[in-house]
Amino acid sequence: MVVRSGAGGGGAALSSMKGAYSAGAAQWADGPGRVYGRLAELLVQFSPTPLAGASVLDLGSGTGLGSRAALAAGARVLAADLSIGMLLAGRDERPPAAVGDAVALPFREGAFDIVLAPFCMNHLPQPEVGVREVARVARILVASTYAADDDHPVKAAVETALSEIGWTRPAWYDTVKRSMAAWGTVPAATRVLEQGGMRPLRVERIEVGFPDLGVGQMVAWRMGLAQSGAFVAGLPPGLRSEAERRAVELLGPRPEPLVRRVIFLAAA
Repeated sequence: MVVRSGAGGGGAALSSMKGAYSAGAAQWADGPGRVYGRLAELLVQFSPTPLAGASVLDLGSGTGLGSRAALAAGARVLAADLSIGMLLAGRDERPPAAVGDAVALPFREGAFDIVLAPFCMNHLPQPEVGVREVARVARILVASTYAADDDHPVKAAVETALSEIGWTRPAWYDTVKRSMAAWGTVPAATRVLEQGGMRPLRVERIEVGFPDLGVGQMVAWRMGLAQSGAFVAGLPPGLRSEAERRAVELLGPRPEPLVRRVIFLAAA
């Protein structure tokens, strides 16, 4: 789920990130979708305004998890993402979509009631610029990002297992991690909204547990993310199975349940 920022540098890294999301789109449903689908549903519930009957832009829509949650709530949805590969995933079962840049959206002023942005705008090097653009096209922003203390041992286990067979962390990933820090606490997220010219309505740190996810499913979640999805998809089946087995071994038979620590925010 990625949109580009036209503000500032980092063009090469951002272009690589866009390609990684497109190339890894097919991997999303195998792991990340189990986690991000639930988080999208909770974000819709967090909205201070019911989505039923509202015109909603699913910004940074990726494979459409936010769109599905908004449609289930009765919204009229248009999706936007810079990654064409993500928009094409499951295309026949999704609402209309447009390729769009978060800081230069191809829509008129006031085109939407609500912009729903699950884990999207935290990719921007200058997130307040994206907030300002959202304020141009919609009345309300409902968004999410990762809390600064969000972590789980499966992250290190998967990175280690993949590194042992040749994966390297892409340069854009560290750039994005730094961008995410701007939204990592309630005060920081509140400040970004205000800098972008929007009035915070609700900004909360929330913990979401996934007790039903087994060890293998946790590993599939991490392996299917953009920074590693394309690499994993290109592995011969035997080598992929070995990497999965190794990650499970590193994680151990009884890891702590997965809990995502996130910031949900709404602004007008």
